[in-house]
Amino acid sequence: MSLSILKECFNKNLKEYKSIPFWSWNNELDENELIKQIQEMKACGMGGFIIHARTGLKTEYLGDKWFNCVKVCLEKAKELDMNAWIYDENGWPSGFVGGKLLEKLEYRAQFLEYKINDYYDEEAFCVYVKENNKYIRITKKESSKEFHTIYICTSPANTDILNPDVVSQFIQLTHEEYYKRFKDSFGKELVGFFTDEPQFYRYQTPYSKTIFTEINEKEVLDNLIYLFLKDEEGYPFRIKYYSALNRLYVNNFYKRIYNWCNEHNCKLTGHSIEEGALHAQMYGGANVSTSYEYEHIPAIDWLGRVCGSELAPKQVSSVCAQLGIKHILTETFACSGYDVTPYELKSIGDFQYFNGVNMMCHHLFPYSLAGGGKYDHPPVFSNHNNWFNEMKQFNEYFDRLGYLIANTEEVYDVGIIHPIKNVYLDYIRDEDYKSVKLLEDNFNNLLSFLRKNGVMFQLIDEEILKKYGKIKDGKLIVGKKEYTNIIIPDMKSISLSTINLLYNYNCNILLMNNIEYVDGVKQDVYLKSNITIDELLKNKKIKYSSTDGRSFMTSRSSDLGNYIFIKNNSIDNESEVIIEGVSNNYQRLDLLSLNLDCISDKITLKPSEGIILMKNDNFVNYDYNYQDQDITKNFRIYKISENFLVLDNASISFDGIVYSDYKPLQAIFDDLLYKDYQGEIYLKQVFKVNNYLNLKLIMEKDSFDEVYINGHYITLYKGKFDENFYQSDITKYITLGENEIIYKLNYYQHDGVHFALFDPLATESVRNCLYYDKSLENNYLKGDFIVEDDLSLSRIKEYPSVNSSLEKCGYPFFKGEVYYNGEYNYDGNGDVILKIDGRFICANIYINDIKIDIVLDNEIDITDYLSLGKNRLKIYLKSSLRNLFGPHHYKHNNEPFGVHPGLFNFRSMWVNKDYNDFYTDKYNVVSFGIKTIIMKKRFLKI
Repeated sequence: MSLSILKECFNKNLKEYKSIPFWSWNNELDENELIKQIQEMKACGMGGFIIHARTGLKTEYLGDKWFNCVKVCLEKAKELDMNAWIYDENGWPSGFVGGKLLEKLEYRAQFLEYKINDYYDEEAFCVYVKENNKYIRITKKESSKEFHTIYICTSPANTDILNPDVVSQFIQLTHEEYYKRFKDSFGKELVGFFTDEPQFYRYQTPYSKTIFTEINEKEVLDNLIYLFLKDEEGYPFRIKYYSALNRLYVNNFYKRIYNWCNEHNCKLTGHSIEEGALHAQMYGGANVSTSYEYEHIPAIDWLGRVCGSELAPKQVSSVCAQLGIKHILTETFACSGYDVTPYELKSIGDFQYFNGVNMMCHHLFPYSLAGGGKYDHPPVFSNHNNWFNEMKQFNEYFDRLGYLIANTEEVYDVGIIHPIKNVYLDYIRDEDYKSVKLLEDNFNNLLSFLRKNGVMFQLIDEEILKKYGKIKDGKLIVGKKEYTNIIIPDMKSISLSTINLLYNYNCNILLMNNIEYVDGVKQDVYLKSNITIDELLKNKKIKYSSTDGRSFMTSRSSDLGNYIFIKNNSIDNESEVIIEGVSNNYQRLDLLSLNLDCISDKITLKPSEGIILMKNDNFVNYDYNYQDQDITKNFRIYKISENFLVLDNASISFDGIVYSDYKPLQAIFDDLLYKDYQGEIYLKQVFKVNNYLNLKLIMEKDSFDEVYINGHYITLYKGKFDENFYQSDITKYITLGENEIIYKLNYYQHDGVHFALFDPLATESVRNCLYYDKSLENNYLKGDFIVEDDLSLSRIKEYPSVNSSLEKCGYPFFKGEVYYNGEYNYDGNGDVILKIDGRFICANIYINDIKIDIVLDNEIDITDYLSLGKNRLKIYLKSSLRNLFGPHHYKHNNEPFGVHPGLFNFRSMWVNKDYNDFYTDKYNVVSFGIKTIIMKKRFLKI
């Protein structure tokens, strides 16, 4: 494959690989604003959007205005040749029509609770006594010291999606309503539906009355006790029970919606809950792999900034390879935090794409950041973000990578039998991970060992194997894939269907432990290893090793060529890998410049770095020497955009006369929510200025009715940042010393808010479609000032030095740009790479007034932009939203890598008095600024 042909492929319309972000409709909707945001998505290289009703939505879900908004968005998508998708729920998990299906008691999810009583409870669902080391179900009072008692409970907040009647109603009230109005758009600009985290009851041991369609009622009732005990006697029933729940999950939810989509010319995508761990797959459907067969575009999600186990992307890519499904989507980047950089986001994306994903759903493109929009599992990918104008480069990279992944096939050495059914044997919901810790740890250790040693693998789910597996010519065939090496991980039980196939398998089998059970029944298993792990390592296709274990390698090939993908999963440390002979056949491919560069057999990857190697037989190998020149002293800061002060504490009054002590706004809000208060409130905030300053006050639309500065009534107007953020110039009302903001609010909440937040049986389903009528949110002051240590405001006297951390120099809440200028003298020798060390989101670089951008890395080759002699350089350094929006008061870490709403608002912790374990009055902010500016000169070795 030549590079020129690859370039031709990338020059084609890559629409089917372009990102489709979650478009969070999270406030009162305006059609003009929606159209504007679609245009912004198009401009930054996104290929479409997923319309997602989400926390904060005030427009009635599935009401007339909702559908009118959908209509104008579909029209705009058609005009701009973009792909529109519909998220099938208000919040998540999918399957309750924003709460409407909860109105029928018979549609609600059920679950089981277990107690040991000293009496026979006639109200219980099942009661057991222990006799001769076995548990016997009794139906009337008997003499016993212990009665093992199971109660059936009903959730007020979740539906039973294993029930086909529930799913039929879900389709009728959701999918059919869209088809009724927009059938002419189906299969065109309206591509399909996204379903999110459908689940049986995840918080306790799940139960559904539909289980009797899969297992005899008497058998179920006689054995439910074994779902709560680690007892070998219960193993066969556990296998039956959780396998049955999984079949109901797949057939009654996924398959029914998949079939409806087929009949209505549209597609189904979306993902189950918690794909990334064995034990966590018990939260939703007891196995995620089996659902992928019934999605046109199977999907996963990836939360947080850390790249851990590859289980989630490897499961879905394995099934898709076996079933011949081309596209795989990831809902990704949620919880990475506002401070995550494009380079770190690329790392998260590379990790999943290298493991087989080829489409991206950015989490999240919010309609508004007002209210909970600021806290909704950041980052954001909307125009609120400081690097929005540079995002096109980021999206183009993943468009091309997606094309490359989707049009190549994974190279693998072994197939690994998936051990999910072994979780069924011992999993106890109350103990969660601890109940299957040994199984989980051993499996993760196996994957880690293979990764470190460069053994490439696919996973083989036993249910997929049962349906699509066969033996042919001594090979194990699973759908479109064949395997000559099989690893059976540390499993004590295996399916009968798997054993029957493997008994006829004449190739290599490696057992990591002895198998004692078949479908949970203890019996002899005559299956033995005929290959060792050392032999597998010796025979692997690519001679790869990661000496530190931080990196992994995958490989793919097709008519597009042969590729090796290497990813350093460490955030903090470099990683060294060795690939024997790779320097003679492969070069490093830059997917943006489409340039190739030479490599050595020993490769050092920067923290979080991912690289792509392309086989290229027609090149001459060469190497470089490098020289670094620190030119930081050649620069100075000459301008800083306006600064911010966050006002997140207040006093509250209910009469405008007597005010409470000063305390966090979120604590005040929590108290009002808990008391379900309605009525007028007055809030007072104070700030101190040391010099006369030009100041603007910024407040959110639904957090005030009247505002007074030092007794003067002021009017606020809609600002440019967000249509729900209002601002006013308050300069003329400011006095030296302490200033006072008092604002009045007619506070109330609709029915259901208190239940969603504080009822012990309320789950995320009702919280995820929650909105506040009125909210208490942080306010902000904006202007040209510095923030002193006591949070008072002073006039700027001079700008900080170039290598200062701005947050320590009077800019702790800064959101904007810092402008540097300097010069560099180029002698014409060697290539020159500009490297900026520090913490920032991205940088616009001007070299002799020609603009280039640093986005996906902290360095860029600038040789072609330099002139001999003196060159003028300007750097526009962009910050994140992190120090403006937080989280500011999370006690344990300045910047956790799993950021969620609770770290901002500590919701319900205030009233329960347990916030002290997490909250601090101290403001935690993160670093922003330049440490060094380096010119790396590169010379060809002679």
